[in-house]
Amino acid sequence: MALDFELEHQLFSEIWILSDSRSVVQYLDNWRDVSDRRGMDIFNKLKTLCSSSVLHLQWIPSHVNLKYNNIADGLAKEGTTMPQAYVEPLTYLELYSRRKDFVYISWRHPPAH
Repeated sequence: MALDFELEHQLFSEIWILSDSRSVVQYLDNWRDVSDRRGMDIFNKLKTLCSSSVLHLQWIPSHVNLKYNNIADGLAKEGTTMPQAYVEPLTYLELYSRRKDFVYISWRHPPAH
């Protein structure tokens, strides 16, 4: 939604995307390997934004009392209670791709225990 808002209004010449999810940052960093519809939609929006803005992608630690991270977490929790828009079912290849990515990331980054 934030990308759509920025595409519509073009308010900023510099955009920072901060995430406390390493998997999201890795997903965006490995854009060449993305083949699912939702991922491609995000990348097309980012590509369009790159023509008019400078984009920055940064991981931030979670649960360390960063003011805006706590605000974003609260908004995300609030968003999970809102009615969801209809999303088309995933194809077999999209499901396979997501599972393959999950296994690949798990294999490259084993749990700390």
